[in-house]
Amino acid sequence: MNFFRLLQVLVRVARLFFLIALAFLPLGGMPLPAYAQAESGITSPAPGSIVSGDVPIIGTATIEPFQKYELYFKQDPSGDDAFIYFAGNTSPVVGGQLGSWQAASLPAGTYTLRLRVVKADGNYAEYFVPNLTVNQGPAPTPTSSLPTETPTPTPTFTPAPQPTPVLGQVTQPQVEGDEPPPTQIAAVEQPAQPSELQGLLPTPTPTSLAVSDISADEQDGGGLTRELGEALSFQRLRTQFWNGVRVSAALFLGFAAIIVGKRLFVWVWRRYS
Repeated sequence: MNFFRLLQVLVRVARLFFLIALAFLPLGGMPLPAYAQAESGITSPAPGSIVSGDVPIIGTATIEPFQKYELYFKQDPSGDDAFIYFAGNTSPVVGGQLGSWQAASLPAGTYTLRLRVVKADGNYAEYFVPNLTVNQGPAPTPTSSLPTETPTPTPTFTPAPQPTPVLGQVTQPQVEGDEPPPTQIAAVEQPAQPSELQGLLPTPTPTSLAVSDISADEQDGGGLTRELGEALSFQRLRTQFWNGVRVSAALFLGFAAIIVGKRLFVWVWRRYS
């Protein structure tokens, strides 16, 4: 009996979802909201620019209803009838390249560009970029007519080398007929250090004691490293053991849950069928 009641509830919920879908179905055919149309015009080159060679024309050409756009140029000063067509297209462009103006073969001078965007009924809108300098190059860098001042070199004083004196050498005058006496060098004795200073001077340490101390330190360090490695190995083994226990427990609980769920499903099926 309860099974049939559950079936009736499911049918009612399905009907409710079907009615909601029918209510929102007409919204799919509604027109999309209209967005503001991008304004047509040429963004590069800008008015007053200096150009040469092949110049890419960047901008936007769109209008409703759109038919085509056309690009023209003329040399100033001349009338509007002097514009010459050089590029165009029948597809609208928004923020892209409208065409390429080959200005390398044009005589030097000032020019004006014109963008004409034509509607489907023949009407059009025009946009201009004036004062374009063609094939004249950048403005020359001003140079000063004053002579460049040359700095005066400053003389550098170099001291003469001093003779190195020989200490303790005594030269006796030589008398004619006598043999030259041997050269005598005075010996300089170091003054004795007071007893107070002798206590402050460092005492050299025997090499054998230093070597024995270093060997003892190395042995202590090796024993400490060995003990630390054994402790880390035991800690790693214990961690791996508990990880295995957790995985085994998870598998056991999952298997038990499957068996309990299966038996519960069989009991419910027998109870309500």
